[in-house]
Amino acid sequence: MKFQLSCLELLVLVPLALHAVRAQERAADDFFESRVRPVLARNCYSCHTQSAMGGLRLDSRDALLRGGHTGPAVVPGNPEKSLLIQAVSHTQERLKMPFGGDKLKDEEIADLAAWVKSGAPWPATTPAATSGDYVITPEQRRYWAFQPVRKPALPVVSDPSWPKSDIDRFILSKLEARGMRPARPAERRTLLRRAYFDLIGLPPAPDEVDAFLADPAPDAFARVVDRLLALPEYGERWGRYWLDVARYSDDKLDPTGETPYENSFRYRDWVIRAFNDDMPYDVFVKAQIAGDSLESEEPEKYVPGLGFFGLSPQFQDDRVDATTRGFLGLTVACAQCHDHKFDPIPTRDYYSLLGVFKSTESYDFPVASRDVVAAYDAQKKKVEAHEAALKSFLAVQSTTLADILASRTARYLAAARRVTSANSDSQSVADEEQLDRETLDRWLDYLKKPVKDHPFLKAWDDLASARAGPQEARKVAEEFQALLVAVSAEKKRVDDQNHILLGGKSDRKLLAGSNLVSMERDRYVLWRDVFGDRGVLYYGDRKIDRFLSGEWKAHLETLRADLVRLKNLLPPRYPFLHAIRDVKAPLDVRVEIRGSATNLGETAPRRFLAILCQGEPPRFTRGSGRLELAEALASRTNPLTARVMVNRIWQHHFGAGIVRTASNFGALG
Repeated sequence: MKFQLSCLELLVLVPLALHAVRAQERAADDFFESRVRPVLARNCYSCHTQSAMGGLRLDSRDALLRGGHTGPAVVPGNPEKSLLIQAVSHTQERLKMPFGGDKLKDEEIADLAAWVKSGAPWPATTPAATSGDYVITPEQRRYWAFQPVRKPALPVVSDPSWPKSDIDRFILSKLEARGMRPARPAERRTLLRRAYFDLIGLPPAPDEVDAFLADPAPDAFARVVDRLLALPEYGERWGRYWLDVARYSDDKLDPTGETPYENSFRYRDWVIRAFNDDMPYDVFVKAQIAGDSLESEEPEKYVPGLGFFGLSPQFQDDRVDATTRGFLGLTVACAQCHDHKFDPIPTRDYYSLLGVFKSTESYDFPVASRDVVAAYDAQKKKVEAHEAALKSFLAVQSTTLADILASRTARYLAAARRVTSANSDSQSVADEEQLDRETLDRWLDYLKKPVKDHPFLKAWDDLASARAGPQEARKVAEEFQALLVAVSAEKKRVDDQNHILLGGKSDRKLLAGSNLVSMERDRYVLWRDVFGDRGVLYYGDRKIDRFLSGEWKAHLETLRADLVRLKNLLPPRYPFLHAIRDVKAPLDVRVEIRGSATNLGETAPRRFLAILCQGEPPRFTRGSGRLELAEALASRTNPLTARVMVNRIWQHHFGAGIVRTASNFGALG
């Protein structure tokens, strides 16, 4: 009997224990995916995945435990001893990460520390979350936003005299159900101001107010509305709302500043005209996705609409987000790393759409005659060729000069020591030692600063406190000089190897996906400080002139003069549209499991979202698939596109949409 009871206990307790363990594992996985991996991806992966700066990768648990040149990155269970936590907390003087960026937020550091303290669990990497077995259930398909648009029965109301339209009956029905009555009709002056501000964003003029108040006709207000809808200000007012959806910008943002889009106004004006001309919404949608493929007697009628992508957003993943939020009210980008947590959107659907945009490229669509375009392009090529020749010549001379100056580093350091120890004038010391005064001043300035990004000047800094003699100082200076010469040679060798790996190209897309050769971090920082374009020994355009003479200087002056002459012959740039077009060889992309470009899963054919199709979505086969995507978005059978736009119009008239989250019609909307 006892044996039977023990078996019964086991039958009950073992599954419960397993369930508890699995629940803990799922919780740990969710914490990692939502609070840890995104922080690593945003701040660390650019340097510590394929490129493995400092010998360190941070894209797997094994890599973290293995560490880099400075040792293991994490000690599971002990965040205080983990270099990763020390680096992001800035408690290590020489190890402050992210390199060159702002310190992480306190809550991000706390999440990383909590993860390490829990043992640094790393979810098993399997394609299960993005497999082709994803099934959309009947219950998910019954969600209201995925149902066809239909005309509902009008509700019965107690006061049938109040409603002026079918919409009024729905409003009154809800009010009556709560025992409420409608507010009194607005005064005519108030009603007029509402119409003006809603439709054109401007108040009525006094004479317009007087004319309306003096008009007793039943259709007086309707005629005011018709007149306002016909004004150009209507498109300007309502076009702005759409430009927000399109993430429109007059400037292209980049890491160093803002670059104006010189012809951005052409898309803006096209949107305004579309509203003022009452362009059918399905055409408006298709023109912004595939305006270059729509039939028209005017070749350029719809191409300006491609500014939706040609201007902003710039990156393909942002384009997926802008398209699906803007037209469909769905957060498809939430399925980039895993199947959508709340809506029936598998990860492969995200990559199916991403393939469409990966198969496109930005380009400038000329709005000028072929002769004008050809003349400008020919002259522009000459200018670019001479700019490249000048840049190449300056690069060679600057590099050669830097190497020459590097070979004299020991003399410059000794001279700098004389200046600082004897409080001497740098000009007189430079003259005595036959050195360049500006280069000596640069070394003096660099040596005064506390150099914490690399350790190689520590021995030189220690000389002052140790009161070392000339021989010891010369030895340290010569060792540092030898290091500089070696680092310069290493950087050239690494650049040559990477040039070969990239096939002679320097496209940022190739850089992101290539396993490139890299220097050890401290040596690279030293190279940057001394040889980089802001380095101690770097003399670029105009600054290098005084070092050149004879034929070298004459050649440089000739290159500059030729470039000025060619630029003067360059006509003004022809007008153009910021647009997109299909690449020559469109392709499907593979699912990036958990959002990792190094962990690829199944291929996702270019096609529309499964939840908006009956059965298996057909593949896009015409070029990139933009036209087929546009047709799917604008299809009468698509239940979302019209709903989303009607909701936006309601939102801007009444302050809140029927669906208050205008760009999210999903389960959390």
